[in-house]
Amino acid sequence: HAKGILEASPISYLKAAQLKGMLFQENCNNRVVSSVFTEFYIDHAEPLAMLEQYKLKGQWCLGELLDGHEFLAIFPIAPVSPITPMGQINY
Repeated sequence: HAKGILEASPISYLKAAQLKGMLFQENCNNRVVSSVFTEFYIDHAEPLAMLEQYKLKGQWCLGELLDGHEFLAIFPIAPVSPITPMGQINY
């Protein structure tokens, strides 16, 4: 469902983002599990340094982060009705 979720996004660069990693590509051998190619080439040095602590403990499952990519994690959420006040939603 990841492709449909991205295509339905109101964020334009996500609509066209390419899904990358073992979850989405056959014969993927670059140790990427779940990411999107957003073409944003930013410095990931600081967050990746922190991420190493999780990897050392075996607490990371999304694989590596390549240049121009962002990790992709999708979580189910309870639907929110536009007429239901936030304080009245049962989770």
